[in-house]
Amino acid sequence: MSGTERLVWELEQRRLIAEVLMDYSHFVDRNDPAGLVAQVFCEDGCFELGSRHAVIGRADLALMFARTLAPFRRTSHHVSNIRVTFTGPDTAASTAYVYAWHVMAEDGLRVEVWGRYHDRHRLTPDGWRIANRRLTVAGSDGWIDPPFELAERLPSPAETPSPRITRR
Repeated sequence: MSGTERLVWELEQRRLIAEVLMDYSHFVDRNDPAGLVAQVFCEDGCFELGSRHAVIGRADLALMFARTLAPFRRTSHHVSNIRVTFTGPDTAASTAYVYAWHVMAEDGLRVEVWGRYHDRHRLTPDGWRIANRRLTVAGSDGWIDPPFELAERLPSPAETPSPRITRR
């Protein structure tokens, strides 16, 4: 494959992987666990719940999403800042920021989450699918103690540096 052909292939694969991330939001917001797992996850796909627990396989993922989405009347998930790295001819890793808005069915309260998806993808005969997803959170409103790890953030310096400011 020439350099140009490789570039075109890679650009198209990045687009297709980004579509999988958007498909996740689409199926979650439709409250469609069966469509979600069939169109987004590998047959043996994994969703990590913190560092010590995971749900593996489409059947269990569908049950998990059905249970997770049941308390909400409405949801709206938004992905941005998508970065894709190819790790092999048919594998890739990605990170994406997520903002997820929810309205509880029971009392109408809002739950908001800001976080990052950390995904490993595999190219299957049906297209790119998520092989592994891990969600880390930067913060949330209306959700006390989300079961996810905090998003990585380097510590601030002990002494805040000050730039030199020049008047012009």
